[in-house]
Amino acid sequence: MKNQLSTEVKSNQCLCDALIELKLLQDLINNSQTKFFGSLLSKIVGTDTIPFLLITTKGDPLSFWSTEECFETSYFRIESIDIETCCIKVSLLRPLDIEGNYSNSFCDLVRLEKTSICKNIDLSCFCAIQLLETELLKRKIIIEPKW
Repeated sequence: MKNQLSTEVKSNQCLCDALIELKLLQDLINNSQTKFFGSLLSKIVGTDTIPFLLITTKGDPLSFWSTEECFETSYFRIESIDIETCCIKVSLLRPLDIEGNYSNSFCDLVRLEKTSICKNIDLSCFCAIQLLETELLKRKIIIEPKW
């Protein structure tokens, strides 16, 4: 039992460390200014968000239902992290299909849209994160007429 507890603590600390690094990278993209090139990094990346999934200890992605805007999502943006408690605040990213409509199917996912809806998460029930392409936040959904 003691060995299992030790493994869980190490896993939680590793996940917490990974999310701290993710937050630092996201902040670097957003806040980096240079003398000669200004905010070139954020222009190159094209977004201020690094989207990710949180994987539970059962191997399933965490999912939240937003009652404010009536959608379900497993896609998040890290907003802040409490290093002492290893709790994070995330904003929900709305998944959209090729037509720009909400879709909770991973197979139909074409674009992610930022929202202002935030949730606090205790990382003790999670074992992994999965980063996603930042391209998901930059894609334009263009539907051309069939005729």
